[in-house]
Amino acid sequence: MWLRATLSLIVLVPWASLVCAQTTGKIAGTVRDAESGEKLASANVVVYGTRMGTVADAEGYYVILNLPPGVYQITATLVGYTPVNIVNVRVAIDQTTNLDIAMHAQAVEAGEVITIGRRPIVQRDVAARRANIEIADVEKLPVSTVQSAVGLQAGIQGLSVRGGYASETAFVLDGQNLRDERTNTSYTGISLLSIQEMQVQTGGFNAEYGNIRSGVINVVTKEGSVSGYNFGILGRYSPVGPKHFGPSIYDRDSYWMRPYLDDPVAWLGTQAINPATNAPYWDA
Repeated sequence: MWLRATLSLIVLVPWASLVCAQTTGKIAGTVRDAESGEKLASANVVVYGTRMGTVADAEGYYVILNLPPGVYQITATLVGYTPVNIVNVRVAIDQTTNLDIAMHAQAVEAGEVITIGRRPIVQRDVAARRANIEIADVEKLPVSTVQSAVGLQAGIQGLSVRGGYASETAFVLDGQNLRDERTNTSYTGISLLSIQEMQVQTGGFNAEYGNIRSGVINVVTKEGSVSGYNFGILGRYSPVGPKHFGPSIYDRDSYWMRPYLDDPVAWLGTQAINPATNAPYWDA
């Protein structure tokens, strides 16, 4: 009688936790009756033009997660109430946009209500010092690089934040830290045309960003479109001027022309005596 033994080999695979910077935001708030203030459950809240949305819970609270930074239109619908469209709702990097929705009871057939979302003066979920830079504002400035655009913020010069070294500042692109592991310097060679939004943190940043001391520059690039192609051109021009530095190469005293036009130099070289200084041309 043969005994067959089955050996079970358990392989333990250590899971490495990859911590990436947050590159999306969210919209949250409550849905209420505009007249009574009563919280409305089961209201549908969707991001217009996308498949992202949610349903308000029993307390009228809703939250839409993982929204790329940008400007959106939010639509709220509920049976017995007039649909509400809220335009210009701004979502920033790693922040919560608070958006409370008031709906009017629909007694008769009526059109939809359109309101404009406005960013509050104080962000309740932000404890760090942040500056959100919209790419539409950057396009109006005389800058052509990310480093130049960031350097226009208060307390920042180039990649130096609050007087610190550039190596102490993290440059994060779509959640990944672009850093030279040997020198700790950041790679910033990114076209402004590919950027959706930039965020600069000069204090109070979280430990998720790793070994930094001065600040964090968080950049989110644009999403591609499945319905077409997009392209842009970034050009620079300068006023009319000479295409060289210093004397022209065609000047009589230039390095290239003088050996042919100055007789002493042509026959004796640079050791010829300059009658103006009584010294060799080489020393002059």
